[in-house]
Amino acid sequence: MNLLPARVNRRVLIVDDSPAIHGDFAKILCPAIAVDNGLGATENLLFGTPSTAQVPSFELDSAFQGSEALDKLEAALAQNRPYAMAFIDMRMPPGWDGLETIERLWQVDPKLQVALCTAYSDYSWEDIDQRLALNDRLLILKKPFDAIEIRQMASALTVKWQMTEDAELKLSRLEQAVQERTRELSDANMIVQNSPTILYRLRGDPSFALMYISHNITRYGHVAADLVGSASWAQTLIHPDDQASVDAAMARVLDRHASGASIEFRLRTGQGTWRWVENRYIPVRDHDGRLLEVEGIILDITERRLVEEKLALLARSDGLTGLANRATLIERLHQAFAAARRGAAPFAVFYLDLDHFKRINDTLGHPVGDLLLQEVARRIRTGVRENDVVARLGGDEFAILQMDVSDPTRSAAMAANLRDKLLTPYHLAGNALHISVSIGISSYSASSLDADSLLSQADMALYRAKEMGRNQYHFHSEAISLEVAERMALVGELMTALEGDELQLHYAPEMDRHSGRILGMEAQVQWQHPRLGLLPASAFVPTAERTGAIIPLGRWVLDRACRQMQQWRDEGVAPPVMAIKLSLAQLKSGPELIYDVLRTTARWELAPWDLRFDVTEATLAQTKWTHNDVLPRLRELGVTIAIDDFGTEYSSFDYLKTYRVNHLKLAQSFIDSATQDAAGANALRAIVNFARDLDIGIIAEGQPSADQPVVPPVAPLPSAQGLYFSAAVSPEQAGRLLRDDRQLAPPAQEDEA
Repeated sequence: MNLLPARVNRRVLIVDDSPAIHGDFAKILCPAIAVDNGLGATENLLFGTPSTAQVPSFELDSAFQGSEALDKLEAALAQNRPYAMAFIDMRMPPGWDGLETIERLWQVDPKLQVALCTAYSDYSWEDIDQRLALNDRLLILKKPFDAIEIRQMASALTVKWQMTEDAELKLSRLEQAVQERTRELSDANMIVQNSPTILYRLRGDPSFALMYISHNITRYGHVAADLVGSASWAQTLIHPDDQASVDAAMARVLDRHASGASIEFRLRTGQGTWRWVENRYIPVRDHDGRLLEVEGIILDITERRLVEEKLALLARSDGLTGLANRATLIERLHQAFAAARRGAAPFAVFYLDLDHFKRINDTLGHPVGDLLLQEVARRIRTGVRENDVVARLGGDEFAILQMDVSDPTRSAAMAANLRDKLLTPYHLAGNALHISVSIGISSYSASSLDADSLLSQADMALYRAKEMGRNQYHFHSEAISLEVAERMALVGELMTALEGDELQLHYAPEMDRHSGRILGMEAQVQWQHPRLGLLPASAFVPTAERTGAIIPLGRWVLDRACRQMQQWRDEGVAPPVMAIKLSLAQLKSGPELIYDVLRTTARWELAPWDLRFDVTEATLAQTKWTHNDVLPRLRELGVTIAIDDFGTEYSSFDYLKTYRVNHLKLAQSFIDSATQDAAGANALRAIVNFARDLDIGIIAEGQPSADQPVVPPVAPLPSAQGLYFSAAVSPEQAGRLLRDDRQLAPPAQEDEA
């Protein structure tokens, strides 16, 4: 697809106080004799045009001062013959300098593309940035000039001006056509069927069955009825390489606090080709927050992506390090901001500055300084993920656009890793160098004003890091910095606690509501913190989940719970099962978790069926949609599975059949609601009947008060197997409860247990 416009506005304004410079530009851009100097091949590479020996000429106008340039610009606009670009000299005494000239010209014509001609002795990058936003309308042309560079820049900027103009014209025509078409169509259903936008609805359980898709999916060679009736509709439509990104977006929709999500992926047509689409969707919940449906629209963005790929040939990168430059970073930052506004994952902006880099340049020279910058760039790239954007802003300043940041602790962890990487000694050109880095971080939030303000906030945070002593990172918000510092410190202390025997397990007994026998013990971790005292799991487990520390913590809990189970077995009082909570991060560890279960049970001479793993309903839902097979493999080993807080997240329970769960643990709030109205009681009764049909046990969470019956009469639980009858107690107290249970139970009940 050739995207070069059939016509190109090649009107160029030269603004320079030297007549000789105007002559040089005329020789380069308007040669008398066409010469094949390789520029045709270059333009072919940039724009996809056939290479010819003829060199296109430009229409040049000259101005010797900024005020004269402004007059010519206004006259050109009045004649409807605008300039596509201007070459502007930095210094033009006694009149305006280049920066003021650009400011004045952009006030009259914001579309004007500018190449600022400057020498190394002129303003620094920082000075230019303070006066002008370094955006995609401005390029810097360093003196002395190179003829090929001038022609490339003139070709690129004039074509870019024309493509932008043509795109705006097409968009205007499209908007006019849509408005006229909308007025003509009185029936809303006709609008849907004839629109390129595809509407769809998914059922609100984690299998996300396709309930409806608009008829115009036939535009892509599919039959709507076939997709609605297919269990593999997602695999039919989504490119395999994009499936993981779509899964991650759908997982965000499962979060009951999410308002929506947006994701771009390749959609398969019936002919086996691919179209780029943007998928926007929002969850539909009932008044209790349960997910009923997911509604979405699919927009075809193939042409836009093709234009972006062509324009990417014009994208400028840093010549020294190969990283993106400021213009590219700002463009990606604006894209990330717009996507986050539509429901995509949040992100963070890093601003990095090498500490005392000028000393190295001054003492060892610029060549060694350049080698150091190249090595720093390489180390930064190894410390980020593939979809993160790394840019050099100029000098020793770098920036990172960190994508998919669900929690600021992830940014803190990456910043700490980068700080340590860059602190490692460098061996360059026979020199052993040491350098540190200061890092400022700003995090996107719903209250962020715009994309540019995030970069400014990161810059301010950088200076704060320098003021505090350098070689550290700092967030733009003092509150976030303190919160993240506390979390990171807590994680560090937690890892020490795992080695220092500061953690302990308590056990919550579960009893059979009919016989009063103990059915199992649930292990609950606590932390005897040397400074903060005894901390419940809720005080540190969420932080461990966000930072990845949940993996070693979960391994410790599994080992200690199995050791306690073996000890009770030696004493002859072991409960039928030991229950342990599992997090989503542990399930994502895959085979590692399965190996831990096998190794630990073998170490303490237990069998997998001595364990029960409790997972939340939201965790189970996400593993279902992402096809995580850890729970089914654990079930094959004999481990039993229970679902925490069942009935509070989703309105459909069909997906439970595929996981063959053993127990449903009903939240105390859910049971309490059944005592207050008939609808709650009916919902509870429906769950009980559903569980009975699938031979799934019921466990009612929460400890009843002294004046409350164990089971509310308004919500009978005829098949309920277990109730908590005590808060978590120490291992010694749990042992006494187990011994009492053994002594009080009749022999027949002993055998049944």
